[in-house]
Amino acid sequence: MRTKYFAGLFVFILLSACAGGAKVSVDDSTEKKAPVKNSQLLDEKFDIDKLQEPASPITPKIQNQLESHDVDLSATPESSVSDQEMIGYRVQILQTQDSEDARTVQNDAIVQLDADVYSIFDSPYYKIRVGDFTVRADAEELLQRAIDKGYKSSWIVRTKIKASTSQDSLQEE
Repeated sequence: MRTKYFAGLFVFILLSACAGGAKVSVDDSTEKKAPVKNSQLLDEKFDIDKLQEPASPITPKIQNQLESHDVDLSATPESSVSDQEMIGYRVQILQTQDSEDARTVQNDAIVQLDADVYSIFDSPYYKIRVGDFTVRADAEELLQRAIDKGYKSSWIVRTKIKASTSQDSLQEE
């Protein structure tokens, strides 16, 4: 009987402590408040010219590095100056999600095909592309060679290519 009494007293104290003393009141006033305009909510009167920030200490270091590595472009050969990217054609021989498979095919393509081989990761796919061609007919010749070498699912893609490589190959022929 005593344990029931203490258990009941404990539950009563616990519930009365959790009940709290504050009352929740709801504002039932029927006052109409003035509507707020969008211009009052957003204050976009920030003037960047009035912002006073100290100069960044990194800026002088970058300028010094640039000055110390100045290169006279007139002294470099034309082939290195034209090392730019342009739109052209490549033959894509593989698209896979397996990086090991992509690496294996890339190494095989370097040996089997007489052209530059590129591995591109375009999440989640690894793409193996071959060649740098400005003319689609040249890419079609490589496509036929790739199919003959066993890359049956190869196709031509239009993408950025290295301009100097395609110019060098045209000059050699």
